[in-house]
Amino acid sequence: MASMFLRPMLRPNTLGVGLGLSMSTFAVYRQRPMKLDSKRLFSETQQTAAHKSSKGNAFINPSSVKQISSGSVFGLCAGLAVSTFSRPLALLLGLLVVAIQWAASYGIHVLPYGKLRRYVTNVDLKSALKSNVAFKLSFGMTFAMAAFMHF
Repeated sequence: MASMFLRPMLRPNTLGVGLGLSMSTFAVYRQRPMKLDSKRLFSETQQTAAHKSSKGNAFINPSSVKQISSGSVFGLCAGLAVSTFSRPLALLLGLLVVAIQWAASYGIHVLPYGKLRRYVTNVDLKSALKSNVAFKLSFGMTFAMAAFMHF
């Protein structure tokens, strides 16, 4: 009777979960309390100067956040539409978008602008392919990830 209760507890998965939970609770209870008081490192003028310089060249600005969020939504919708027909195609197309953008960031021009310009006449193709980098990267990543979704 006792072996019936102990047998599920001795499985490797259960042992790992038990050890993980016990170690994490041990670490939480053993950590030192955070002290939020510190010495002032900068004067008032140095702080305002550092704040102004970091504000001008911020990595994430509202335009980038807008591009990332809209690219993710459009990439998910388009990826789900393509993955209903072919999951490998959705994965490859998404990774292709990311790879082309990655290569362009290193100066490797994969797409022939001259040949594509013959087919597309009303659009400035070079600026369309080089602008909105955040949109294209988030679109490609979520497009590729949509290949792994199951409904």
